[in-house]
Amino acid sequence: MFKRFWESLNYWAEALSMDDPRGDYMFRLEDRVSKLEREVEGLRIKSRMTPAASATERVHQQQSHLPQ
Repeated sequence: MFKRFWESLNYWAEALSMDDPRGDYMFRLEDRVSKLEREVEGLRIKSRMTPAASATERVHQQQSHLPQ
C-alpha cells in the first residue's frame, strides 16, 4: 500500500519537476509545518494570557496603525 502511495507521489513530483527520490522535500515540508504549528500554538497561548482591551482601546490601536 505504501509503495503505491509513494509511486503516486512520484508522479506528482515529476509533474512539478521535483527530483527527490529520497523524499527530502517531504521531510523538510513536514519540519516547516511542525514549526508553524508550534508558532501558532505559542501565539494562541500568548493571546490568552494578554488581558482583553476594551472596544475603545482596540479602535484607538487600529487607528494609530493607519497611514496618515
